[in-house]
Amino acid sequence: MVSFMIVKAPGVVKLLGEHAAVYGRLSVAVGIEKYAKASLSRTRQKALIIDAPDFGASETISEQRLHKVYTSYQSRKSIDEFIAQNQENRDMLPFVAIAARLMNEFGINPIGIKVRLTSDIPIQKGLASSAALSAAMAVALIKNSGKSVPDNIIIDVIRDGERIIHRNENAGRIDASTAYLGGYTSFSSVHGARKFYSSTIIDLLIVDTGPKKSTAQTVGHVAELYKSDKEGIGAIFDMIGKCSEEGIGAIKEGKVRDLGALMYKDHELLQSLGVSSAGLDRVVEIAKANGAYGAKLSGGGGGGIAIVLPGRNRKMLEERFKESGFQVMEAKASYHGASYFLWA
Repeated sequence: MVSFMIVKAPGVVKLLGEHAAVYGRLSVAVGIEKYAKASLSRTRQKALIIDAPDFGASETISEQRLHKVYTSYQSRKSIDEFIAQNQENRDMLPFVAIAARLMNEFGINPIGIKVRLTSDIPIQKGLASSAALSAAMAVALIKNSGKSVPDNIIIDVIRDGERIIHRNENAGRIDASTAYLGGYTSFSSVHGARKFYSSTIIDLLIVDTGPKKSTAQTVGHVAELYKSDKEGIGAIFDMIGKCSEEGIGAIKEGKVRDLGALMYKDHELLQSLGVSSAGLDRVVEIAKANGAYGAKLSGGGGGGIAIVLPGRNRKMLEERFKESGFQVMEAKASYHGASYFLWA
C-alpha cells in the first residue's frame, strides 16, 4: 500500500450514434482533457473515508457497512429498492458500492484509506462527470492494492457507480468504458466497448445551451416512437449507425472534414427523433454559417451540450456563440484513461 496516490479519469463526449445505440447500432465516444481525480492517502482510522469537497459531501464508512451495502446491492430486485434500503449519505452511495464490491469480491480492503474526489468536469452537462469520478475511485483502490483485475471487470465495477447515480441497470456502458480506457471508443450491444487507435487529433468546442431534459425522458420518448413505428424509426437508427461506422473510418484515416459532415448528418437524424432543442439547433446553424466542419448534440439531447468541430475558424466561432448567449469550453481529445493516469 502506498502512502499517497492520484488517479485521473477523463470526461467523455459522444461523437456519433446516440439513441440508436440503445437498439443495437454502433456509437462512438472520445475522452476529453477534463478530469476527475481520486487522491488516495492513508489514515489511522479503522474505516474508509470518502471526501468529495466539490459536492460538499463526506463520509466515514466502517467495514461492517461495506459488507452490508454489498449484500444489499447483490440481492437487489431493483436499483430503486437498493437506494431506498441505503439512505445514509446517499450522495456517497455509488462510491461506497464500488468499494464494497472490490472488498467483497476481490479482497481489496479499503479500510485505513482516505479517498478525496475532485473534478474539473462540469456536472450534469452530458460530459460523463459521474463515470469519470467512479473510474478514478475504482482504479485508485485497485492500483493501491497491487492486485490484478481484468479490464472488463473494472469497467463493470465502474458501471456500478453509474447504475446507482442514474437509477438504471443499463447505465454507463460507453461512458464507463471511455473514462477507463480513454481515447476513441466504439460501443455496440453485440461487441461491447472497444478502444480504437488513430493519430487524428481533434479539438472540439463544447457549447452549453442550458438546462436539459433527463436522459430517461429523451430515451423514453424515442422508445415510444419506436413502439409506434418500428420500421420507420428502425430505418433512422440504421442511418445513425451508418454515420458511426463511417465516422470510425474517417477518424482512423484522419479525414476530419468527413467526420464533421457525418456529425451534421447525425444531428439531422437525431432532430427527426425529436431529441434536439431550439438551443442545440441554433448552435448547429451558427456552426454551419461560420465554416465549422461539423456540429451536433452530444448525449441524450433535449438541451445541454452541443459539440462543434471548428476547423480553422475557432476564435470566430467562439465569438459568435458567445454573442448568442452560449457558454463555450475548449476540449482536446484525451488519449489516456484512468488506467493510465497514475501518480504514486
